[in-house]
Amino acid sequence: MDVKFFHCLIDALKVAGCCIYEDSIPILYNSLIKLQSENHFNSVYLWGRIETSSIDYYIAYGHQKDLIENRIFFYTQNMLEWDIMPTDWSTLETDMVQKLKTKLYGDPRYVETIDNSNKKSQETTEYAIAPNVVLKFDDYGEGGEEDNMNNVESLTYNDIVSVTAETDEIIETESAINDSSNLKLSIKEEDRLAITVQMIDNESHIVPRGFLYKLPDGNITKAPYFKGLDYSAIGNENNFLHINQQYCQPKDLKSDVRLDYNASIDFLQSIVNDIPKGCWASRLYSNRYFIIHNLLWPGAVYVQDMNTGIHGYFYNGYGLKNLDLPFMI
Repeated sequence: MDVKFFHCLIDALKVAGCCIYEDSIPILYNSLIKLQSENHFNSVYLWGRIETSSIDYYIAYGHQKDLIENRIFFYTQNMLEWDIMPTDWSTLETDMVQKLKTKLYGDPRYVETIDNSNKKSQETTEYAIAPNVVLKFDDYGEGGEEDNMNNVESLTYNDIVSVTAETDEIIETESAINDSSNLKLSIKEEDRLAITVQMIDNESHIVPRGFLYKLPDGNITKAPYFKGLDYSAIGNENNFLHINQQYCQPKDLKSDVRLDYNASIDFLQSIVNDIPKGCWASRLYSNRYFIIHNLLWPGAVYVQDMNTGIHGYFYNGYGLKNLDLPFMI
């Protein structure tokens, strides 16, 4: 939601269930304008609010040239000082965040620990004494017992030490595997917040078709004369596009191309093929406010005032994904 039209969409956000305290509106507006001037951004957007157990996080982002690739995210709790979000994290941390089902604590320095134990009950694993030792049991024939005794007597000290070393190596490997499964993984809440915002933004942040314009040099900017979707186009999911970079190149142009295809505005994928089917729910309130909810991430909404054409995206929730949605539709 562009900070320039922040005041114009307050009523639409209330209808959508995204309530912002009246006393916080002027504070947020002034701090976002200050953030834009200090960082020399072309535009600044209020992304949303993530509710926690104590103090909520307000999220915003700004950009200079490219509106998709050059976005920089910030967060604040006092609505005055904005801190930049971390952008470097491991795949292991992303997997940890996807497994968490609890609300954020409300402290960026808080460290959350996850028990990674994966114990198997009533299961035993048997190993051979050594991988190169083969046990063979044959019936003793004539002279067989004497040959076997000769083989035992011919064993040297080095042969016994070699078998013992291999056995110790197997035991150490097994203990190392058991120790790694019992490790406790930890993640800082600031990193969890950044990963959560990225996941929500990737799957639920949408813009209307025609709002973004791709220049011949490849940069993406806002269309200067776009006035929002009209009543005839607002109900079609094909007219809403994902704003994430991974959706910039359609997977199959032959099947996904539309009849009125325009390369300058149709470089993003629409939400019509999102999984699960039916994860978007739209409604027109009082023949004025059009609101489309993302059911996979409860709290993510797109709103548009049909009288003025002013529109925006906003998230207001706990940062938790509704994994039960396929069973609810």
